[in-house]
Amino acid sequence: MTDDGTPALTVRVRTVPEAVVVAAAGDLDLATAPVLRARAWAALDGRPGALIVDLGAITFCGSAGLQVIAELAGETTAADLPFAVVATGRPVLRSLQVTRMDTTVALHPTVDGARAWLRRRRPDGG
Repeated sequence: MTDDGTPALTVRVRTVPEAVVVAAAGDLDLATAPVLRARAWAALDGRPGALIVDLGAITFCGSAGLQVIAELAGETTAADLPFAVVATGRPVLRSLQVTRMDTTVALHPTVDGARAWLRRRRPDGG
């Protein structure tokens, strides 16, 4: 919680035809990363066709947040599950670039872009 009583991180999960989308907003740090981790792993328990993590509304991304992304990347790779990260803001993009995670995860500027990427990956094209 922040000083004014609002949550430092909110996480929403929704399903689209191509994937489950886990969208986070706020600060992604040591205190809040467990929230994202729990919600994303719960989404994976539903055995979706793909996972999109939308970090477009993240205002701060610390090493604990990057750890969650790395864990999800490893798990989805092991499960042969397509995984995309949506990131547009400097806090997330810079962190991914510095750690070179931008070379190992599929980055997209929008959820729609990630969905289109997933559709192109399907053998049947649709």
